[in-house]
Amino acid sequence: MGTVGGDNGDPSRETDGDTCWAGPGRLRVVAVRLSGTHRVWADFLGIPPDVDAAFLVTDGGGVVGRGYYTTVTELAEVVDLATLTPC
Repeated sequence: MGTVGGDNGDPSRETDGDTCWAGPGRLRVVAVRLSGTHRVWADFLGIPPDVDAAFLVTDGGGVVGRGYYTTVTELAEVVDLATLTPC
């Protein structure tokens, strides 16, 4: 099971903003750095402190499931990855 990092779409490798994918309806998946407000929410949701990036899943602005997913495998459990297109 790969984590967000290395060759798995690590958002920390992005230099200009977040990486985003759109799904059916108003579904959005955004690769985010876990700092600031994202880190506060991630801590609250039990994401380990050594994890520095995650995929945030929203639908119409509301979080889907627990919101933050640290692996592509976890993400695939709540989102059909084949339906996603770049934002």
